[in-house]
Amino acid sequence: MTSKTCFQLLALLTFGAVAAALPLACDRTAQPEPPKPAARPLLSWRVATAYLEDIFAKIPNSSIDDFRANTPPEERQLVNASHGEAGLKEDNAHVYGEPAPATADLMFARLGLGPDDVLYDLGCGRAFFLMQALLTTPLNRAVGVELAASRLDIGRTARSMMLDQGLMPPGKVLDLREEDMTRTRLEDATVVYMDSVFFSDQLLLTVARNMSRAKKLRSVVMIMKGLPPNPWFELERTEKWKMSWSPKYGSDVLFYKRTAAPAE
Repeated sequence: MTSKTCFQLLALLTFGAVAAALPLACDRTAQPEPPKPAARPLLSWRVATAYLEDIFAKIPNSSIDDFRANTPPEERQLVNASHGEAGLKEDNAHVYGEPAPATADLMFARLGLGPDDVLYDLGCGRAFFLMQALLTTPLNRAVGVELAASRLDIGRTARSMMLDQGLMPPGKVLDLREEDMTRTRLEDATVVYMDSVFFSDQLLLTVARNMSRAKKLRSVVMIMKGLPPNPWFELERTEKWKMSWSPKYGSDVLFYKRTAAPAE
């Protein structure tokens, strides 16, 4: 066999090997990617409420009525004192309430909560409001600030039960902080909610100044009592919706927007 013949035979063998491998390579590159798991659908407020009420029913002394009747004396004093002289004098800053779940749903819709929002509840109690927001809206992060430790402990227990039951959607975060709302850091807040019925003007003005420094903050929503006159926020609109303490006649819900530069 001549060298020329050997070269031609080698070339044919090489070409054959490459040609045989091509279909395998094409098959490998042509395989479709495995489908990504579908995002869990959001719950309606009725379904979310049913799940949450079932969870809280399993936690002793966790109802709104329990909070109103059984606030430990030391926590009552602590919360009232955080509202300044008026809080100690009036002795009602510790009183607890929540918007009705249907009302919370209306709030979330008005606020247009999206995946990039961070919702703060100042005086969150058991954090039911925030849990409903995470289950029913695209919101991915919620932060509750509460000075009464016993209330926050119940919220943390409920959060653990949500996680154990697989109720909390993946990627969603509920951060619960035992802090004074006048001192909490709000850098990432885009929306702030306050059930401010018995909040003192002294506390609210301090909170308004603190909120003004939150560069991402776009909306503030409050119940019954609004912010004292200040240069940073103005009332945008008022609605009247049902609350846990007023299911028939409802209470004012006040929406604020930013109007000025942050406080120094």
